[in-house]
Amino acid sequence: MQLLLSLLFSFSFTVEQPQSEIHKNGTYIYEVAFAEWSGRTMGDEVVVILKDGHITLKVSKNSNILWMGATPGDVIEEGTLRKHQSGVWIISNDEKDVSLEEIGGCTGGPTVIDFDKQTIEMC
Repeated sequence: MQLLLSLLFSFSFTVEQPQSEIHKNGTYIYEVAFAEWSGRTMGDEVVVILKDGHITLKVSKNSNILWMGATPGDVIEEGTLRKHQSGVWIISNDEKDVSLEEIGGCTGGPTVIDFDKQTIEMC
């Protein structure tokens, strides 16, 4: 029994915990977490605008070559914030996105936003 409790206790620290709730309405600066580089940030920023469950991502004035050809203020993506079945927040345009197998990064699925780390996962 003690072994079982030890295993459960150890497992609880290795499983990624669900993210906290979303930030309040407002405008924030988040970093891009590049999925192809294990989520590392390279100093690229996006402007995140939250309003009543809707999210808009815009090119930051401090953005780098990721948005080549875009100008500050251009909309990169927008949609509804939804909590995926895995516990992470996604930018979605379809209610069914919460059940998708593949999300974020280079999957072609909805974009993952991490409110705790203030990052947007992109490819």
